[in-house]
Amino acid sequence: MSNNKEQGSARDYIKLYVKESNTEDYLQKEQPRYDPTKPIQSPQPTPVEQEPLSEPVQTSEHYKMHLPTQNPIPSNENKEPRAEQQQKQQQQPQQPVWAARDFKEQRSEIHETSLTVCADLHENLMTCFQHGSWWDKAKMCEEQKQKFWSCYNAQKKFLKEVNYKGPVNTEKEDNEILLRAYRLRDKIEQQQQQEKKVDG
Repeated sequence: MSNNKEQGSARDYIKLYVKESNTEDYLQKEQPRYDPTKPIQSPQPTPVEQEPLSEPVQTSEHYKMHLPTQNPIPSNENKEPRAEQQQKQQQQPQQPVWAARDFKEQRSEIHETSLTVCADLHENLMTCFQHGSWWDKAKMCEEQKQKFWSCYNAQKKFLKEVNYKGPVNTEKEDNEILLRAYRLRDKIEQQQQQEKKVDG
């Protein structure tokens, strides 16, 4: 109850303050009124003072290429002409440069390829989780999970060892590696089937 009294008294105080300061009168005077009978006056454009044009700046100098830096201290060494230096650089075999970007791209490619090679096992695992029997779900689809992860890890390890999608590999080399990866997958599957027969 005391809260309502405080609110009421605060409201009364504000109303009293507004009346005392004649804010309502001030707002009524200053507020613009719309009169539909008056024609709308378009604002007159203010004359813009035009500054006298200065001389055009010669921009061609700004875009000139910088001259090569020269050593201010003369050296006594016999300098080879630039053309000879370029020829020597071209004759040297290009060393492969491993950048962080290349490494990340290669890792991503290996991951994607491993998933692709084991795609049917991955699909079986997802199907088991979504539509499997209650017993499979209770066991967290252990059998399908083991098959998929053993395939995926074997592929990933193999593709890393043979430098699949490395920066110096050609497309033909990568395709040959991919073919070997599929053969490895078939070999692992045959081994698993033989183990099942022995256990069964």
